[in-house]
Amino acid sequence: MSFAETYPDHVAGLQRATERVLAEHKYEALVLCSGAPQSKNRFDDQSWPLIPTPAFSHWCPLVEADSYLVIRQGKRPTLVRTVVDDFWETTAPPENEHFWEHFDVVTTEPGHASDVLPGGRVATVTRDPGAAPPGEVNPQELIASLDALRTKKTAYEIESLAEATRRAVRGHRQTAVQFAGGDVSELDLHLAYLAASEQDDLATPYKNIVALGAHAAVLHYVAYQRVRESGDTSLLVDAGAKCNGYGSDITRTYVRGDSPAARRFSELIARMDKLQQEICRRIKIGMRYEDLHDLSHRLLAVMLVEAGIARASTDELVDRGITRALFPHGLGHSLGVTTHDVGMKLRLPRAENKFLRNTAVIEAGQVFTIEPGLYIIEGLLAQLRADGRDKALDLNVIDELRPFGGIRIEDNIVVEAAGIRNLTREAFNG
Repeated sequence: MSFAETYPDHVAGLQRATERVLAEHKYEALVLCSGAPQSKNRFDDQSWPLIPTPAFSHWCPLVEADSYLVIRQGKRPTLVRTVVDDFWETTAPPENEHFWEHFDVVTTEPGHASDVLPGGRVATVTRDPGAAPPGEVNPQELIASLDALRTKKTAYEIESLAEATRRAVRGHRQTAVQFAGGDVSELDLHLAYLAASEQDDLATPYKNIVALGAHAAVLHYVAYQRVRESGDTSLLVDAGAKCNGYGSDITRTYVRGDSPAARRFSELIARMDKLQQEICRRIKIGMRYEDLHDLSHRLLAVMLVEAGIARASTDELVDRGITRALFPHGLGHSLGVTTHDVGMKLRLPRAENKFLRNTAVIEAGQVFTIEPGLYIIEGLLAQLRADGRDKALDLNVIDELRPFGGIRIEDNIVVEAAGIRNLTREAFNG
């Protein structure tokens, strides 16, 4: 189905849900501000390109500064646009036109938005409270209610995420080809990804992680090196793309070379891919996402023993925190108009899962990532050495793998009543 076909139900459902939220919190109207470009620093006059307030993007894919959405009981939503006559810059048009007819569109001049915005008991959601129009700014209880509306995606949102995933897969395929050809730098691969996914660097949903060799052990590595690498090494690419404001988030790991260490690492990538798919198969409506995270550590413990990396029991590897030294981050997170979307960390995870971003009960309509990993991180291995837990590992194998950094496999998952839809595998297989 096209965006034009699915958007009407999306915006109508948001209208109904938001009216309920306004009534619950006793507001007469809600104003969602798109925001303004943020200054890069306070020492010059340059700004970053606009990234709209997520609550605004949830309704409307317009990337336009100083725009406002007004939602009231029983009335069509109003889109207020600030028209600027500026010969220095211009605003890019939206990539799709499907949304315009669903709003009453009003234009105003800079500094005059308050002339057309509603009075009374109004809640305003904005990234810049100092420049907010009149109203109660960012009331936390109301924002929590709006965040909850983003936990279950509509057909329009899922198709936007599916298209964002397809765009990202084009980039991943190109980086894999260039890496296999040899003699490339991290910067080369980053730029190839951008070209193939048809994005510039600032339009991506997050800064691409492109890591060769040992750099793959840095979970958020973005310091692209310009030195071209040849020979046996690994590549970890964690990168996405956007569509209608919705962002995908995909990670793949590759290795090249025929040395014994490269072959061992290749085998580990294949094992991790199977492990990741097994976790996806275990997703069930009604289970807690944190239980899925715990399961990933048990599956990793089995994998470590089978691969000759560990020589302890599965229980010992998990209960003594050894798997968490090799896989320290959370299994995944909600996905939507922000990369780590809101509304699905309703409680804190247990202490040993402190980096887990999703603690919700799994329900149909949720979209989240599944991204297990395995890394050789010296600081975490040092903690194992400090109390003797390293004896559960074959340190010779660890040293052999160290130059390859680590592995992460990440897919974007839609939970459906009849099972799951794996947007990432769907795009790679398409």
